[in-house]
Amino acid sequence: MISSWDRRSFLRLCSAALAFLESPVGSQSQSITTPPRTTTRTNGRKNFVAIQVKPFSWVDEGIDHVLDNVQEKGDVNTLFSYTFDYEESRLRKNGPVPLPDHGVEGGPLVGGAFFNYDPKYFQNTVLKDFRSRDYGAFNVIAEVAPKAHARGMHFFAWDYNNADPIMARSLPNFANVAEVDVYGRRTTSPCFNHPEYRAFLTGKIESQLLGYPAEVDGMCWGCERMGPMDNMIGGGWTTKGISCFCSFCQAKARGRGISVERAITGYRTLDQFFSAAEHDQRPNDGYFVTFWRLLLEYPEILAWEHLWTDSYHEVRSELYGTAKAIASQKPFGFHIQQNMTFSPFYRAEEDYAQTRNYADFLKIATYNNAGGPRLADFIERLCSSIFHDATPQDFMPLYYKMMGHQEAPFDQLHLTGLSADYVARETRRAIAGTQGTVDIYPGIDIDVPTKPGDHRTQPGDVRQAILGAFGAGANGVVLSTRYEEMWLSNLAAAGDTLRQLFAQEQTSAGV
Repeated sequence: MISSWDRRSFLRLCSAALAFLESPVGSQSQSITTPPRTTTRTNGRKNFVAIQVKPFSWVDEGIDHVLDNVQEKGDVNTLFSYTFDYEESRLRKNGPVPLPDHGVEGGPLVGGAFFNYDPKYFQNTVLKDFRSRDYGAFNVIAEVAPKAHARGMHFFAWDYNNADPIMARSLPNFANVAEVDVYGRRTTSPCFNHPEYRAFLTGKIESQLLGYPAEVDGMCWGCERMGPMDNMIGGGWTTKGISCFCSFCQAKARGRGISVERAITGYRTLDQFFSAAEHDQRPNDGYFVTFWRLLLEYPEILAWEHLWTDSYHEVRSELYGTAKAIASQKPFGFHIQQNMTFSPFYRAEEDYAQTRNYADFLKIATYNNAGGPRLADFIERLCSSIFHDATPQDFMPLYYKMMGHQEAPFDQLHLTGLSADYVARETRRAIAGTQGTVDIYPGIDIDVPTKPGDHRTQPGDVRQAILGAFGAGANGVVLSTRYEEMWLSNLAAAGDTLRQLFAQEQTSAGV
């Protein structure tokens, strides 16, 4: 039973969601560096509810059983099904993140592509042999999509491209395209400026959209990577390595008039500063002053960071252009990592005003329950390096003002998580940043893993996050991060809330 206050809040949120969903869409400005956007906005569903599902869930639990759960309990109408992934570790009953009340206990697997592809799409790259050997010949597109369609659900290919040591060890010829750090060492991250890695990424888009035209209804491209300076700052969502300084990146830098030699010297000096800060070796003028002085002395540091970020935008823009050339009416969008909501540095570089030029939708990682511990980790990292002059407790009020957050004190974040207002604020910011030209799908935290003793998801958390997202104008939501992590009671809380929300929306609209 909903209290009178909750009911008024619920109706107000529904009205806000309805007003946005029925508002006219503005025109899209074009960038000379990005392909022209199509008018594709959604997959035809007004109330878009997706869920991310790993390949092993289909195998472990059975396709029909998983579809029953996500559709009946979660009110899901769209699958974000992993088709490429090298992070296939399954949960254990007694693990740090316990296996929930469904699924099968298991150990790590290898991963790769969980669909069959034609080699012709990979003629221009050394990365040709990446079909997953796990689960025999299981083809997630061919086997899941038809069953989803029969239930009236849509199938989106979730092409997940995080750098992972497993991929670096398992993908033949990976070293050929790996980033090179500032000390000349190969890393476990592929380089976005390497033409053969770009050809590999493009080939995957082509092989899925052209190879499975009837099965794939849309695509979401996921990648959680950052540039060399953001990597040094850290935060837990990215790979390590002050990179990339490979020959392709160096040639691109010289074309921009950036001194490679000074950039290398600058980053090595910055690395020494970060190392000294970690050991509490305070410079004479303090940590932040010394950091800023290094940027003034070596402007090549920021120039190289900008080069990396521009390359990341270029790759995503090219993939969008490829997808639209093949299937212009099929939505193609991007996952935006949670550090976008935490780091002022990464927020400045991701920039919705630019990303909106090459996307039909953005799935933003607004994981509020796990967000508390994650934000605390990020603040600790900032206060052990750039802002080491202050403690996290000292820095937190200023940080909240800088980022527009209103959350718990630092010492309580790991216990409270972040509020549903955080989800609403980031949803509104994404809509404003994209000027309403792309669909915004906040990621709803349902048991996103946290450490023992940290805040864990409760049904009420799920409900409030969904109401916050739609109340702020979201076009839909993505139940996150993945089905295999979710306790069914929390998944059911999402479904119950969504059904109430959409039923009230129809009543308000006079349907």
